[in-house]
Amino acid sequence: MAALFFSACGGELDKVESKKVGDNTVVIHELGDPDYLNPVTSGSAGATYVQTNIFQSLIEIDFKSLEFIGQLATSRPAIKTIDSGEYAGGMSLSYEIHPEAKWDNGQAITGHDFVFTIKAIKNPKVNADSVRPYLDFIDDIVVDASNPKKITILSKERYLLAESSSGTQSIIPAYIYDPQGLMKDFSIKQLDDPAQKKALLNNPKIKQFAEAFNSPKFAREKGFVVGSGPYDFDGWETGQYISLSRKKDWWGDKANLVARPDKVIYKIVTDWTAAVTSLKGEDLDIARRIRPGDFQDLLDNDRFKQHYNLSMPTELSYTYLGFNRKKPALSDQRVRRAIAHLVDRQEIIDVLLYGQGDLLNSPIHPTKAYYNKNLQDIGFNVDKAKALLKEAGWDDTDGDGIADKVINGEKQQLSLEFKYNNGNDVRKNIGLLLKENAIRAGVKIEVVGREWTVVLDENKRREFDIKCIGWVQSPTPDDLKQIWHTDYDSPDGDNQVGFGNADSDRLIDKIRVTLDESERNELYKQLQKLIYDDQPYVFLYSPKGRLAIHNRFDDAEASIRRPGYNERAFKLKGPKSTAQQ
Repeated sequence: MAALFFSACGGELDKVESKKVGDNTVVIHELGDPDYLNPVTSGSAGATYVQTNIFQSLIEIDFKSLEFIGQLATSRPAIKTIDSGEYAGGMSLSYEIHPEAKWDNGQAITGHDFVFTIKAIKNPKVNADSVRPYLDFIDDIVVDASNPKKITILSKERYLLAESSSGTQSIIPAYIYDPQGLMKDFSIKQLDDPAQKKALLNNPKIKQFAEAFNSPKFAREKGFVVGSGPYDFDGWETGQYISLSRKKDWWGDKANLVARPDKVIYKIVTDWTAAVTSLKGEDLDIARRIRPGDFQDLLDNDRFKQHYNLSMPTELSYTYLGFNRKKPALSDQRVRRAIAHLVDRQEIIDVLLYGQGDLLNSPIHPTKAYYNKNLQDIGFNVDKAKALLKEAGWDDTDGDGIADKVINGEKQQLSLEFKYNNGNDVRKNIGLLLKENAIRAGVKIEVVGREWTVVLDENKRREFDIKCIGWVQSPTPDDLKQIWHTDYDSPDGDNQVGFGNADSDRLIDKIRVTLDESERNELYKQLQKLIYDDQPYVFLYSPKGRLAIHNRFDDAEASIRRPGYNERAFKLKGPKSTAQQ
């Protein structure tokens, strides 16, 4: 039965019916396909959002309190410092897995499954560079012989994010991901031993496991994307949808874990005009990061708001321009700083975002206590850009309007590509604004759009000059190793701009093991200054969340916790509670 809604329009009451009442499927808009659904090898935020319904971790961040709570584990870990023995100066974390926790085949989930997951990540041939830096502090794991549900993680260092990193890593079943038991012959200590690195890289079992594990089968095929979470992976039609169905006999029901929708569908609509049309037609239940102009129109649409709740929660993320420092033209900091002066960030916020964003000058979110407020805004200034380019040897010597320079004996124009993901009109328009401003300083910019998965692949291969993209962050303290350490300036690493030196690496490594908050905050600020001075990024803005959620659900409040909603908690309203809003 359709619910009836009434609104005043031109002095008359219009009856508007919702077609969604009674439908316990949640349809979530995605602007593009995720990279993979293997929680070890994927690196995109969109993949993480899907995976949280398929896989589980020992603990999770509570949606409302933002505190850690048990998920597969019964509670947060017991954490102890170690002052003697092999792990002196380090720490231990002890977890107990819920007694009811089972895999889909009925086998109990034990500490051995966690050990297998960590081994898979530490396999040097597995494409796990996005998660490996967060778990390299684990030196060994002891599974209790009398109760395999109990595990103790041992570390020689006192890592800042030990609880977060160990506890929130999705755990995978060995019977699906390693049916031949190839990783059983290797210990965590062996996988970490530098002396065995060469032998491990050439070990047939290491290579055989990694080749299968890295393959598309475990990234997108039904029956091979399997976890202990409440939803089965039904299928993935590229460019169309990813479909999940609620398990009928899920172990979490006995533990009072919440997963209410019958189905969750991620509908991929790469064009925002089409996506907004789908919203208005109630074909989508959730859309996030709606284009600012569209969001403003929806805020002014009383009829739309009869069916949807609109909100702008604080979003722990930022959008940036990344420079490929290994390109000859961009290897000079003066050129990178000159281009930063050609980006009118305030205009981007005021015009493209309709004021729905905040400036920032570092990779730390401005809401955090260790954000370096002393970093001055790099203002829009064409004259400064011209001066810096000339200082770096770039000048228009032939009068064609484009600066040039002799590099390796050949005259080259300062001509650069700006890459963004198709469907993201804000990023496209940022490129067009930069193109217009840059030509005034003699810099030619070509704005190039790519499909999201192509963007990710090209970034990995370093096939970009300037990329416009973003990072999503966590409310926990920041470990900057994954993105900023030279160890991860690698084919599968996320330091894709090639930033770093011994000084920045030293700060990153020290931050990871400094537990004193005031001391750590000073280290954070020093690192932010190094990044600021080098200009590997132009930090554009931290956006406000622009979120629409169908109002036929209870327990559907927005939150700072990414992605801004918790669809597993959505409780379908009855017809009586939704009628006559």
